[in-house]
Amino acid sequence: MTRDPVRAAPKGMRLSERSTAVRPASRDAVAALVSSWEFKRRAGFDVPDGEPATGAEGVLAKRLFGVRFVEPVRVVWADESGFGYETRPGHPIYGEESFRIDEQGVFVARSVSRPSTWLWRLLAPALLVLQRSTHGRYVRIVQDEADSSTESR
Repeated sequence: MTRDPVRAAPKGMRLSERSTAVRPASRDAVAALVSSWEFKRRAGFDVPDGEPATGAEGVLAKRLFGVRFVEPVRVVWADESGFGYETRPGHPIYGEESFRIDEQGVFVARSVSRPSTWLWRLLAPALLVLQRSTHGRYVRIVQDEADSSTESR
């Protein structure tokens, strides 16, 4: 669902997108980053071993305020431009998230989601703040990679 632009989120779900354009000279370096778990690791997550592969299941994890939050996921698509995953039972959010750089050099972090349980619904405002902050971090990571790839030339 999130691999391509989403016109509107399904009922009860929220669409979130952040994007940034990168110079043509940086596109390949950014594509290599966003098609690997290294991208999520740089955002502060513990990540599965190996590379994202369609159908692969794994666990992302992140510490917040000393608590380790476990996020089970299943990769729904993966290629040289990025990857997307759906959340699995036990994840605080129900939905899908993807990271992709297109042929024009535009990176997009996109998610369609909602809190997964009634408890997480109670914490929805905090989840929204965390999601926005994390998507902003994704854009900064891409911009940093683009900058460092052109500096090394």
